[in-house]
Amino acid sequence: MARPEQTEKPTPKRRHEARQRGQVPRSQELPGSVIFFAAVFLIYGFFERALAAVEASVRGAFAHIGSHQEPTIHSAWLLMLQAMEPIGLLLLILFGVAFVLGVVANVAQFGFVFSFKPLQPSFSKINPITGFGRLFSKQILVNLAKQIIKLAAVVIILYQSISQNLGFLAQVGQTTPNSVVTIVASVVFTIAWKFALLLVVVGLLDYVWMRYQYEDSLKMTKQEVKDEWRQSEGNPEAKAALKRRQREFARRRMMSAVPRATVVVTNPTHYAVALEWNELEMEAPVVSAKGVDLLAKRIRQIAEENGVPIMENPPLARTLYEKVELDQAIPPNLYAAVAQVIAFVFKLKRKTIA
Repeated sequence: MARPEQTEKPTPKRRHEARQRGQVPRSQELPGSVIFFAAVFLIYGFFERALAAVEASVRGAFAHIGSHQEPTIHSAWLLMLQAMEPIGLLLLILFGVAFVLGVVANVAQFGFVFSFKPLQPSFSKINPITGFGRLFSKQILVNLAKQIIKLAAVVIILYQSISQNLGFLAQVGQTTPNSVVTIVASVVFTIAWKFALLLVVVGLLDYVWMRYQYEDSLKMTKQEVKDEWRQSEGNPEAKAALKRRQREFARRRMMSAVPRATVVVTNPTHYAVALEWNELEMEAPVVSAKGVDLLAKRIRQIAEENGVPIMENPPLARTLYEKVELDQAIPPNLYAAVAQVIAFVFKLKRKTIA
């Protein structure tokens, strides 16, 4: 049962770990009830055929008893096996169906699980204090309620079935043995299938309860969810510090590229984009640095300190900042605008040299 502070739904990791330990929602009532329900109809369906086969076998056995000059235990055992052969076939079919339904009923509840954890000894299971506490648990009360429901259902079903067939049962002494067997079998079958159906309903309700308990037992506290997230995703503080170092390294590397820039295009104050162009090594100008506000101001300062031309072109500066990533060449649709800027810079440099 979950503690009051366990208010969060279990995470997939929590569910996976519980499954590895063999902790799955499982009703012990459901497989047995399904098997019993199928066995009732199977036995009833083969009953008359099996009874006729047993009768024929017994008749044949008694007919051939006279052929044994000295009856022995061995010969009597062989005759009994021959007489019980039809019952053996019915039992073989019954056990086969029970095995298949048992596997299907369990797999339908929790799928395929292979774990040795439930087989490992646990001190809590033999601890008398813990065992005494379990005597007053919800599960004990639920089990008690199930047994009371079953007992009450048996009494009600027996009373209704017998009261409805009193007329037939009163004629038992006046009918043939075959008729007696048929009447009794019909009454027993009616009682059995009604009780089997009740067991299936109880098993389904028990599975719903066990699944609720399973989900409740896996609930987590807020701190457990945070701890699990930290284990899987990493410490948030460490990740934030790493990102800050990465951004600082990228900023320093970008600033070191400003002195090599061919021109810095500005907004003039909010945006600054440094373009580097080498006609012998590059197919198109490359954005070597860019920034806004304080970072843009620092780019302009470094450009001024290193004699890099600064040109005001607000539309081009905003477009380069938004459309072109760092260390990427400008797209073809900006060739003309950038070419004008670079041509102006080269022309300005030639005038300065002259």
